[in-house]
Amino acid sequence: MHSAFKSIEKSMATSIAWALMLALSVLAGLASGVACAQSWPVRPIRLIVSFPPGGPADILGRFIAERLTESLGQQVLVDNRPGANSIIAAEMTAKAPPDGYTLLMAIDGAMVMNPALYTRLPYDPVKDFTPIGLVATIPNLIVAHPSAPYGSIRDLIAAAKAKPGEINIATSALPVQLAVELFMAQSGTRLTLVPYKGGSTSITDLVGGNVMLSIEGVSTALPFVRNGKVKALAVSSRDRLPQVPEVPTIAESGLPGYAFEVWQSVVAPAGTAPAIVDRVNAELVRMMKTQAALDRLGTLGISPAWSTPDELVARIRTDGEKWGRIIREIGMKIE
Repeated sequence: MHSAFKSIEKSMATSIAWALMLALSVLAGLASGVACAQSWPVRPIRLIVSFPPGGPADILGRFIAERLTESLGQQVLVDNRPGANSIIAAEMTAKAPPDGYTLLMAIDGAMVMNPALYTRLPYDPVKDFTPIGLVATIPNLIVAHPSAPYGSIRDLIAAAKAKPGEINIATSALPVQLAVELFMAQSGTRLTLVPYKGGSTSITDLVGGNVMLSIEGVSTALPFVRNGKVKALAVSSRDRLPQVPEVPTIAESGLPGYAFEVWQSVVAPAGTAPAIVDRVNAELVRMMKTQAALDRLGTLGISPAWSTPDELVARIRTDGEKWGRIIREIGMKIE
């Protein structure tokens, strides 16, 4: 009996020792994480952008990189990784160490649309990232070559119905592909989508007459609209834009209720220290509320925005449900 009690006591002592060691280990890890976050950053930070140079996402990314460089005291370098509907950039970020030295300009396509479109994704938008904050919304312009035989959305709908599938439209990203899918579903038309890796290449082909129609971010299309190299048919936002007040919305051009804007956010690999996330979020909110952001981005049709990390989590969840439903209704799927 005595030996049995001694065995139990020994087992309990061992368990307590292991529990203490585990607790100390956890505390040490937390302390290490806090210390790491407090010293961060001590070297350059990479900001991955899933589009080539020149488009709205790149312009926005470079603006953020410049401002973060100033406020954090370390160089923030834009790393353009276009292709595969933002999957390349997202996967690269998901696999990066969660040390605060890799950030991603995460477009809504990567976070809420890809999961509904792809049977297999090499990343999980919920499990593989730590959301930091929303940074901008970007409406789109439907623009046409000056020689195109349609000058309005009503003209385009009539022409598309007369010749189903014969009108090509350039698209530079997954979200705008879905904007076109939504347009076709609501208008009862069928256009042929011509995908490009970025707005800088699609607008070049439109200006050159290689395609007659395109849907572009306002920042990409606006200079060409102003110099007469393309004509604007409509804006995709709910309201007209102050930059082009004469251009009607799609909703007021024959498709009531139509509205579509791309949103951009910044995320980090899952497991990034909360102190780093909070600091980057604070800097993003501060910069996006400045007159400099409104002046530099607003004139290009990029609307500065901001949120807390939790608000971005909620946006990802609600938009994921919305676009999942729309994608199922459209019947669109990518293997």
